[in-house]
Amino acid sequence: MKILLRKLASMKRVLRLKTLLATVLTIALFTLYLTPPVIAANAEDISQLLKDNWCVSFLWKQCDLSGADLRGANLQEVNLSGANLAGANLAGANLKNADLSDSNLSGANLANADVLGTDLSRADLTDTNFNRAKLWDANLTLANMSRANLQDANLLDSRLWGSNLTQANLTDATLHGADLQYANLADTNLTGADLHSFFFRGSKQVTNLSNANLEGANLTGANLRDAVLAGTIMPDGSINEEVTVNLKSSRSK
Repeated sequence: MKILLRKLASMKRVLRLKTLLATVLTIALFTLYLTPPVIAANAEDISQLLKDNWCVSFLWKQCDLSGADLRGANLQEVNLSGANLAGANLAGANLKNADLSDSNLSGANLANADVLGTDLSRADLTDTNFNRAKLWDANLTLANMSRANLQDANLLDSRLWGSNLTQANLTDATLHGADLQYANLADTNLTGADLHSFFFRGSKQVTNLSNANLEGANLTGANLRDAVLAGTIMPDGSINEEVTVNLKSSRSK
């Protein structure tokens, strides 16, 4: 009888240990699942970029520059098509005429960067910081720029056809002659933005907002003189039927 009781006590201890081990393992796995992945660039990709001025992504390999510190880097005419630059620091970098089409720049910092003539078509620019960036003649066709910070950015003659600018900050941005046809600017802050059309060397550079969505946008102090707004959804939700509307200083959403 005593032997049986000892065996039962031993079995209970083993069972408690197994239960404790299972609990610890479950907690460890749950913690691992909740821990966000560390954003870290591939050292070889950074080396190749700085040495050869290119880092191309292929079907089987993506150029990984996520979280890379590239502040002030000279990347003029670099080929980074399809690259992962999520969270990268490109403040003050020279990206003139670079190819960043289909790249991931979500959460990246491009404050004061020179992005003149750069191809950013179809790029993921969600939450990207373009504060005071020079985006003259940049190609942003079909780019996702939701919640991007474009305060004081210069987008002169840029192409934003079909781009997603929902909740973006365009305060005091310059958009002379920009092509914003079919762009989604819902709930965008355009306070003090300059979108008026202008003449350059005898040729009229038209800011085109045809069929764009401005519903809920803040146009306080914005200048839309001679901008094309045919079929545009206005801030109040109405559809504009005139070709141009001279909104120089709207005080309401």
